[in-house]
Formats: sequence, structure tokens, C-alpha cells
Amino acid sequence: MLRQLTQHIPTLAVTYCQQLQQQYPFGFRIVKPRRTRLGDFRALPNGTAHITVNADLNPYAFLITYVHEVAHCAVYHTYKRAGKPHGPIWQSQFQRLMAPLLTESIFPADVLAPLRYYMSRPAATTAAQPALMQALRRYNVQSPAAPVQGQLVLRQLAEGQLFLLQKKTYMKGKLRRTRIVCKDIQSGRSYAVLADVLVMPVNENQMKNV
Repeated sequence: MLRQLTQHIPTLAVTYCQQLQQQYPFGFRIVKPRRTRLGDFRALPNGTAHITVNADLNPYAFLITYVHEVAHCAVYHTYKRAGKPHGPIWQSQFQRLMAPLLTESIFPADVLAPLRYYMSRPAATTAAQPALMQALRRYNVQSPAAPVQGQLVLRQLAEGQLFLLQKKTYMKGKLRRTRIVCKDIQSGRSYAVLADVLVMPVNENQMKNV
């Protein structure tokens, strides 16, 4: 686990994150990117806990997501139940676990300011705080300063608009809090996609080739 963390989070946060795993034991895996979530916590019937985090996150987004999921694990270990997913108990645990990391030695100043604001009342996803999402996006390997030409934030598209995401074509549906229900044109299946993800709109001419 130490090697995995070293490759995905700021160096000065590695020891702390490893200590969290020892304090609240859980299995940990870094997984392929998912459309509907950045990370995941599961408590299994046999009493073990497991956390996953998407592999494509930049170091700062990865760290926030990791601690977000550990906060779920802390609630589970402390209260012996999962509790309301993102209710007051989880919020207080997340705030407590993130507090030692809210320094410029861990996060760059342009991320730290909106992150501190977000942590004053953390939500289910950082997508609930657009300023934080925008700041984190600057550190994505694929788009360090700006989105690819033509890309838009999903929430900016009209309902019914087609768009490309991870080489698949979707139709935008209705907004549900921080996610938008989108239909995969090829399979016909619907997915809840983060509203602030960058996508490539598809025009009528491109549809001829879809």
C-alpha cells in the first residue's frame, strides 16, 4: 500500500495516510476510472472494509477522495454501522481527518483556499463546490491549465444534448443534485455522471459517424 500511495498523493501526506489505514483497517485498491464515482467504501458482511479510488485522479483530488472514503470507514469502525452516507457524523469525521492536511505543504494555495471553504461543510462530492473543482482540474495531467478545445462542463449542455466521454456517446438527461443522468447511446443504459466533468459536445455532422 505504501508504494501505491507514494505514486498517487503528495509525498508529505503518505505517512499520515498510511497511519489512517492502520487505525481504521481496510483493504485498498486503485481502480480504473468510473463514470459515477471517484472513490468507494464498502463494509462487507464478514466485517471487513474495503476502499477503492480511481487511478486517473491528480495527487490532490486523489488525496481528498482517499480521506473522504476513510471517513466512511472511521464511522463504520466507531459506530459499528455505516450510518447516513454523508450526514453530520460522516462530515465531522471527514473534517477531523482532513484537518492535519490543510496546509500549503500539502496543497497548493489555489487549491487550499476553496478546499478549506468546502471542508467547512463537506458534501458528498467536491463537485458541490465548483471553485474547488476548477482549482483541482488545473492539476490534471491531461489538462494542466485548460480543457481541450471544444470541451464544456456537462452541466452547461442542454438536456438532450449528445456528448462524448471516455470515447462513448451519451445523451444528457436530468440533473440530480451533483450528478446528471445520462444515457449511453450504444447500450441504452443510463448512468449518473458528475455534473462538473468535462465532456465533448457532439454536433449533427458528427452523429452521422456515431
